[in-house]
Amino acid sequence: MKVAIIEPNLVDYTGHYYSFVSELKRGFEELGDQVDIFLPKNSKVEIEGAKRLLSPSFPQNAMIKKYMSFLKKALKIAAICKIAQKRSDLVIFSTADNGEVLNATGFFNKTKPVILYFHILTTLARMRMKSWKVFEFLIKLRKPQNLYILTTSGINSVGVNIPFLSHVKLFQNAPYPLKNIAYLDEPNRDSLFYLAYMGAPAKRKNFAKLIELIRLAPEDLGFIIQCTPHAANFYDSDIQDAVKTLKGLGSKNLILLESSLPKESYFKALNQSSIVWCLYDSEWYKESISGIFLEAWSLGKPVITTHGTWMAKQVQKYGGGIVLENLEIPEILKAVEKIKSEYEKFSAEAKRAGRILHKENNGHALARFIKEIVKNDLAFPSKQIC
Repeated sequence: MKVAIIEPNLVDYTGHYYSFVSELKRGFEELGDQVDIFLPKNSKVEIEGAKRLLSPSFPQNAMIKKYMSFLKKALKIAAICKIAQKRSDLVIFSTADNGEVLNATGFFNKTKPVILYFHILTTLARMRMKSWKVFEFLIKLRKPQNLYILTTSGINSVGVNIPFLSHVKLFQNAPYPLKNIAYLDEPNRDSLFYLAYMGAPAKRKNFAKLIELIRLAPEDLGFIIQCTPHAANFYDSDIQDAVKTLKGLGSKNLILLESSLPKESYFKALNQSSIVWCLYDSEWYKESISGIFLEAWSLGKPVITTHGTWMAKQVQKYGGGIVLENLEIPEILKAVEKIKSEYEKFSAEAKRAGRILHKENNGHALARFIKEIVKNDLAFPSKQIC
């Protein structure tokens, strides 16, 4: 089978776009498939065989939006998809969580299978109504036969209303393509116990709360914080202010990672940490997998996470961290101290759970999952799956 993977957001190594695409590519190739990758023109990422044809991906602030046409970008995505469909049997949008991709679907080839992978299903419910209505109109007008939505979430548990299922096939609880992390040596420890915040700064990850935590933390608690400018987060005034404040703290216990990190450097920083911050918003992450969480556990790093999230369910099942309902600073510090005092136990639980979850979440598993649903559905074209 010839497979095309389209990723409109893969500009640099920040975040999980690169690991997602490269791991899924590896998964399909292990199954004997040929894979083409389509990236933005301004992408700095090196992936063998990648084609840089998409419109440049830029942070979406108000000023840039005046100069970039939403519809123009959607049409460009549709044009690239048509090119991919002509030379491939299957097209996958590895990130479909934006209005441009949704609106572009109305112009796709009606019979070639297209996969829309949603990392966070609640994005569907939060999508701007303008984009949503256009998408719904185009879907009803074009009636695509082989358009699939895949998500790691369980739709019933997040309460998302999707009104267009008569023309779209929904598959829940899809695997996440977690990259297999090669063995990393135990880092040389100084006297500090490090708490790491990895990934782009974001409100839904309670990024700003780190400021107060650092101010009140004991002297033997260090921090590794990734605050790379990325997408809309960088142009959010609250996030900008938080990053500026962090830079001004002048704490000797604070390591700020301000540039895009190649994966080797990213995992080195993650491995240097003792515990990983996963205190994310419970509404956003109620049923959504976190790649950072899975990576932390793969390296045996315990986590602190928020009650009501998918991560909390895993901690409650396997151990490997502490779940917090109250995100007040004293409670966070108490949880950190608890993990520190029983670190070998928490780390062993995290590593064991990481091995279990990786068996279910990798590029091979997702590629096989996708091929199976497409194969079965094409064999029975009248079958409705939701």
